[in-house]
Amino acid sequence: MEQARILVVEDEPIVARDIQLSLQRLGYEVPATASSGEEAIRKAAETRPDLVVMDIVLKGKMDGVETAQHLKDRLNVPVIYLTAFADDQTLERAKTTAPAGYMLKPYQPHELRTSIEIALHRSQSERGLRESLRWLATTVRVMGDAVLTTSRGGRLTYMSPAAEALTGWTQKEALGAGLRAILCIEEQGQMHEIDDPAMTAMEECRIVDLSEVTLVTKDYRKRPIEGRAAPVVDDAGVVIGAVVVFRDARVLARSEQERDIDEHLSRAKGVINLCAWCKKVPDEEGNWWDLETFITDHSCIRFNGGLCPDCMERCFPKEG
Repeated sequence: MEQARILVVEDEPIVARDIQLSLQRLGYEVPATASSGEEAIRKAAETRPDLVVMDIVLKGKMDGVETAQHLKDRLNVPVIYLTAFADDQTLERAKTTAPAGYMLKPYQPHELRTSIEIALHRSQSERGLRESLRWLATTVRVMGDAVLTTSRGGRLTYMSPAAEALTGWTQKEALGAGLRAILCIEEQGQMHEIDDPAMTAMEECRIVDLSEVTLVTKDYRKRPIEGRAAPVVDDAGVVIGAVVVFRDARVLARSEQERDIDEHLSRAKGVINLCAWCKKVPDEEGNWWDLETFITDHSCIRFNGGLCPDCMERCFPKEG
């Protein structure tokens, strides 16, 4: 198993050396020590430690709390405070950086090891969760379907790019607003709004279908949509929000129609009348069309202009 790399930040050289030796005896690697916040940030960037053990009181412009915040923001490295200060004010300041641990001097080696192992395990778990969330967020961003999420109170908490395109609202504009103001939905052929699907899903704890409904966009255009709203439930069974997924029904209808045409053409049999001289074909009403127009109007096939090699030679003969 690879040794965890730990950076020690302590402005007293003797204490720093003692912590370093204690960590090495416990089986950890200590790639560097630092005596100030500025030095800690620089060495952390160079050595990329798995964890930082740091005193709160440091010499220089930055104390341990400020340094920990910089390390968290820039490198996302967990910090265990190892300090002689236990007053409420110091503790409250330390809590703002969400430390991985807080130990008082003097410490016992076995206590230090326990705090380090818990901190490393927690950091690894959080890293895996962050990676999973990045995958999920990227997947949602590239989806063709629109995605909205709301809080338990029905306030918008997220809006995918596809949702922005369909509704005409941007996430910056809509964040925190009631969903009904952003997702204005009417029954097709009716002028009155239907109930907020997210609130219905949360109140009744069920999936709500959206079909044969019309979305009224920010600029008052109307487009048919279909989709679903579902409640988000935590481990205790408590509803904490909702997700609404929907799409432009016209796009889906076109896709289905194109698939039907392709399937029909692939299975088409029979005879098409073709003029032997002008190469035109008749439609059902007896009107004659050139072959390109006929195929274009009766399928999803489109033609791209160009010249075959023989025609290219006739049109643009090479000299000599």
